[in-house]
Amino acid sequence: MTDGRRDRGADGPSGTPHLLARAAGVDFPTLGHFLEDGFLDPALRRTGLADRMIGTAATLVLGAPDATAVNRAILALRPAEVLVIDTGGDHTHAVVGAVTAAAARARGAAGILVDGAVTDVDALRDPRTGIPVHARGTTCLTTKRLDGTRARRQVPADVGGVRIEPGDIVLGDANGVIALAPDVLAGVLHRAELSDTAEPDLLRRIREGEALEELLHLG
Repeated sequence: MTDGRRDRGADGPSGTPHLLARAAGVDFPTLGHFLEDGFLDPALRRTGLADRMIGTAATLVLGAPDATAVNRAILALRPAEVLVIDTGGDHTHAVVGAVTAAAARARGAAGILVDGAVTDVDALRDPRTGIPVHARGTTCLTTKRLDGTRARRQVPADVGGVRIEPGDIVLGDANGVIALAPDVLAGVLHRAELSDTAEPDLLRRIREGEALEELLHLG
């Protein structure tokens, strides 16, 4: 198993910690006004704790439904990372459950993103042990304790139709998941912040009955 960890844009005044803090202040769908790429397949839904997921990608690409490989990836997690699991197209085995989620939380992870299934949904949503998790669905069929050799860590992962690099920013909420290189996110954050600042007044004007022809963009 390889572990070629690298950080993307983690240094400098506009580094990753600063980006994560700013991203926490925007409505994630607002980013969809300014970007076309980086939005994962809507089939990946929130199945864990009902908190927003904001962190940097730590990737795992599986070659088998191997619990050992997942456990090793969890032990390598750093605070504020999102464990991103590319299951290699296996959507039938749950690669995350109660114990793995609790362990990721203990490592300080910001969440788990699985292009496949998870299990123990009640535990994933438990405020005492859960963590933000996004996945394609749930199942009782789980991974097995294999030798952990058919997996790669910190390499590009294909999840929900998006290529996710280690260190990318991963954002998830009830609407879906976005994965962006730090420089891409940095390039749109200011516009997203301005849009979010303006929206409450626009909603107020709609509620108060102002002419929609004057409020809505009509081309």
